[in-house]
Amino acid sequence: MGAGSRYRSPLTTGAQYALSVGASVVTLTIPDSANACFINVKDSPIRFTFDGTDPTATNGFKGEVGDVVKLESRDEMRLLEMIREAGTATVDVNYWTEP
Repeated sequence: MGAGSRYRSPLTTGAQYALSVGASVVTLTIPDSANACFINVKDSPIRFTFDGTDPTATNGFKGEVGDVVKLESRDEMRLLEMIREAGTATVDVNYWTEP
């Protein structure tokens, strides 16, 4: 982020790198001070929901390899559920505190 960015620095604790997303639903471990996060889909597509319903390999929003998903509230992060489409997927999560 460049000068004048409206985001604070990423949190120094609580990032989840190489989080494995398999056949069972995966949720986030959210640091207390985080109110937003970026999720980078690394090596295999995922499906995700943040409305309280479970995703399946064919149901939910699709995250393609290289996509970055931004969740902008603690509620979205708390309700997020991810599952892989096939094989095992990996995501990196960086948590932020927005003003």
